[in-house]
Amino acid sequence: MAFMQQTEGEGGGFNTYVKFNAKAGRWFSKRDDSTDTEEFEVADMTAVMDLARLQTGWFLFEAGTAPSRVIDEALGQAGAKPGDRFKRGFQMLFFSPKNFPSSGVREFSTTAQSVMREFNDLHDKYLAAPESQEGKLPVVRCSGTTPITSKHGTNYAPQFEIVDWTDRPAELDGVAMEASTQQVAESSPAPAPEPAPAPAPAPAPAPSPQGAGGGNLF
Repeated sequence: MAFMQQTEGEGGGFNTYVKFNAKAGRWFSKRDDSTDTEEFEVADMTAVMDLARLQTGWFLFEAGTAPSRVIDEALGQAGAKPGDRFKRGFQMLFFSPKNFPSSGVREFSTTAQSVMREFNDLHDKYLAAPESQEGKLPVVRCSGTTPITSKHGTNYAPQFEIVDWTDRPAELDGVAMEASTQQVAESSPAPAPEPAPAPAPAPAPAPSPQGAGGGNLF
């Protein structure tokens, strides 16, 4: 069963990110041991993917601003939409000392539907594998891309294969994913209607108050 229902963008938070550029069909990241802001391409994307701690939520990725997110309290259970421009997405950690200098850990997040579709399938395969029940994590390789053409042009979806399983790397336990950047205000419950007054004996007739216009007051 898919971890979320699909309802586009990619990016990261304050953790060093890895991203999939759906327009180009290529992976990019940055170093986490310098102030160099230049991205580099990850030509052979193979990494341990922490599907066990994947988080879903509402995300807003806009150029020139830090990402905003509201993480679901439980996987795939969407809370109230925090704003019109927010989209459903997810975030998770990757580990690859070869591809991600120097810590080996990167955070991945996306709202791109073509990408989420492939991760839904990957997550299903992870859950169905007996190794996941043993607490192991999959080593996943992006073996290629699939072009997807629509009225908006051509995007690319990654193709994944699980090539191995491994014990959970200790490095993943030392990194917390980005938390919600804002709270969704809970709507106050509507006040309960006042109960109808209990029947009472009819009072003796009395003059109507000035300006009341006569009739019952209730």
